[in-house]
Amino acid sequence: MTGIATPTLEAGRLVDEARLAAGAEPGEPLRFLDGLGVLTTALEEEARLSERGRAGTRAALLGALVTQLRVARAVKGRPPVARPRAVFITGLLRTGTTFLHNLLAQHPDLRAPRLWELMSVADPRPPRERIRGCAAYVEEYYRAAPDFRAIHPLDPQLPEECHRLTANSFRHFIYGLRYNVPSYMDWLDQQPMAAAYHFHQLQLDCLLSADPEPAAAVVLKCPSHLWHLDDLDRVYPGATVIRLHRDPKVAIGSVCSLTAAVRSARSDDVSPSEIGAHWLDRAARALEATHPGGAPIDVRYADLVADPLRVVAGVCERIGVPVTVAARDRMTRYLAAGADKPATTHRYRLGDFGIDGDRLDRRLAAYRAAFDV
Repeated sequence: MTGIATPTLEAGRLVDEARLAAGAEPGEPLRFLDGLGVLTTALEEEARLSERGRAGTRAALLGALVTQLRVARAVKGRPPVARPRAVFITGLLRTGTTFLHNLLAQHPDLRAPRLWELMSVADPRPPRERIRGCAAYVEEYYRAAPDFRAIHPLDPQLPEECHRLTANSFRHFIYGLRYNVPSYMDWLDQQPMAAAYHFHQLQLDCLLSADPEPAAAVVLKCPSHLWHLDDLDRVYPGATVIRLHRDPKVAIGSVCSLTAAVRSARSDDVSPSEIGAHWLDRAARALEATHPGGAPIDVRYADLVADPLRVVAGVCERIGVPVTVAARDRMTRYLAAGADKPATTHRYRLGDFGIDGDRLDRRLAAYRAAFDV
């Protein structure tokens, strides 16, 4: 009896295939292979991947390796580039970071990298082909995880999280969101992140090098920065950080639901209790270490949704890029179009993931009081 061989996730085989796909010469560098090894072992032993999930995961890991090779080739011998000021939006997942990011992206003087750019850094194909490839990815993603459409809109032409840069270093908690990989997450918790942020910066330089004129500032967004602000500051000194704040019960319940939707695209055996355990301590520890004051700009979700233009005007003033008439008009049109509102309602219950809301409130009472959430 014959059958189709199970696609391998063995790190050495992935490296060999990536070199072949990228047309790499002997000795062309690949980095962060320790993380790849830890991640692939966890994927094999813990993630309970479906056949569809295994194929998609393999393609994503190969894509990260190919991007490493392309970026190394693109920057070899290139003189240093002038970088615009960096603005990083962060906060616990599901706290309004995407809404604020999309609003700021309407400002003509601010640059927010779009999904198709983030997914094809240093890709030699023309932009039109890269956009088509990204659109096909989005369509397939929604087929595999239909509930995701109501939670987080994906569009090739919209700004997207810069985890799509950092994850190419195999050092990012997005892998713990996509898969049940507790051993990888335990390893990741012990890793310094400066090298991953340097590679993030290198990829961003490649992406922005195609711009005919530099913007006043580049605006990036990812919740993971909340866990790594010290390393972020080492690599991007002087960057502005904007932190979003929302009732932790709502945010954590929502991110658990998002995680379930994402994991269902890769596994037919998704455990709500594993997801609740994954996020409860991880999110609570981050919030317990978050205090008012200091350099970050703090924004409450409730204020953002109540009066988005006022909040954005205050943020723009702080980062030194005032809201012009043209910027306000574009933001107003964006809000009027309802582009920030999903077509369907996202429903979830914290208790479905084994989390006691009252106990969570008590644990995070100091955080909730400090930021009035």
